[in-house]
Amino acid sequence: MVLVDKHAFPRDKACGDALLPDALKALDRLELKPRVLAEAVRTSRLRIYAPDRTFVDLGGEFACLPRYLFDNLLREAAVAAGAQFASPYRLVTPVFDGGLVSGARVRNDRNKDEIVIRAKVTVLATGAAAGPLLLFGVCEHRRPFAVAARVYVTTDLEFASRFDFLCISYDRLLCPGYGWIFPGPDGVFNIGVGYFYDVPSRPLVSNLRTLLDVFLLHFPLAREVMERARSVTAPKGAPLRTAMRGATLSQPGLLIVGEAAGLTYSLSGEGIGKAMESGLIAADAIGEALGESPDAVLHAGQRYRERLVAEFSERFRAYEIAQRWIATPGVANFLAWRARRGAYVRRQLEGLLTETSDPRDLFSARGLILSLAR
Repeated sequence: MVLVDKHAFPRDKACGDALLPDALKALDRLELKPRVLAEAVRTSRLRIYAPDRTFVDLGGEFACLPRYLFDNLLREAAVAAGAQFASPYRLVTPVFDGGLVSGARVRNDRNKDEIVIRAKVTVLATGAAAGPLLLFGVCEHRRPFAVAARVYVTTDLEFASRFDFLCISYDRLLCPGYGWIFPGPDGVFNIGVGYFYDVPSRPLVSNLRTLLDVFLLHFPLAREVMERARSVTAPKGAPLRTAMRGATLSQPGLLIVGEAAGLTYSLSGEGIGKAMESGLIAADAIGEALGESPDAVLHAGQRYRERLVAEFSERFRAYEIAQRWIATPGVANFLAWRARRGAYVRRQLEGLLTETSDPRDLFSARGLILSLAR
């Protein structure tokens, strides 16, 4: 197996860095969870702020580790397992053999070295960028469905130790977007904002950099962190492909995984877990195909696509519905109020985090009625 990346590692990546239960479950299957948690900040609380700035604490298992550490740890584990790693190489063009994807031509922009890597199965894990999807002919939607930006802020360790929770804010100044404050190792906070293009309403401020500034200046918890900041990185933004839309999941010889396949949740912007899960499903499909007849590899994409749709499609649709409900400040305020006073809403929200409940049970007229009674 050959891994190719356009960046030399370790490298930074714009992300919230939060590891939610689905990501931790995937790490457990990879036998990497203890190693990751040894370096990450761990917590058992996720605090969600409603637009009126009241909050509810939800229980679960969560962690936070900057992507330049997390991704490099995954890369090292893959190399230790026998993978070859080549970087920095940029995709130039796919390689086709009789209509079958059989690898890619890549170029090192530092020394202009250009090589062809041939493979029985090619896995495209190129994130939200439309360019690679267009080259392989699998792009169904050029424009991303959301955008996010973050900064890293360093504070003293005593101050940082007070933040034993992850924070997500649906502040009234951001709706229908959201903000986050995630504590990481060594007193570093990941603070950011995001908003979606595919909801009927828009935030009061639609410029992403300005929206981040508004959050840092006006959301009380973010302002408190910034007042104690000893250093602040420049903002870094990234597009998001959400709701399992925007790209064909496979074609003969090619599998699309992670955010390239739109596997980022609409409600939270979280995609690390589903990126790893889709990679595991792709590995299973490839392993099954390679163990059969030589022609079976042609069907690996079909197996992958069918399993991905069966396991994820309904949940992504449900989270898209939840996103549209939460984008309404009155609904978000009501749910936070009921979650503090009733068990039903709290259980449903915690079930969204652990993927043990269906968002449509809560985000419906019946669900809102039940939330008043329980």
